[in-house]
Amino acid sequence: MEYTVQKLGRMAGISPRTLRYYDEIGLLKPGRINSSGYRIYGESEVNQLQQILFYRELGVSLEGIKDIINAPNVD
Repeated sequence: MEYTVQKLGRMAGISPRTLRYYDEIGLLKPGRINSSGYRIYGESEVNQLQQILFYRELGVSLEGIKDIINAPNVD
C-alpha cells in the first residue's frame, strides 16, 4: 500500500510538515514522487518511520536517529 504525506501523517499521528522536514534532512525519503509532485511512501518507508518514532519516544535526537538508521549493521 502507498501513502501520501497527508495520509501517512494522519496514520502516524504526526504533521505532514514533519514528514517533509524528515525528507529535507535526509532522514526519511519518500519511495517515489508521482507525476504531480506528491511524495509517495511505501511499506519500507512506513517501517522506517516506525523506527524513527520509536527512537524519538526514547529521546534520541534526529541526528542520532539518522546515524542509527544509516549504520551498516542495523537490523
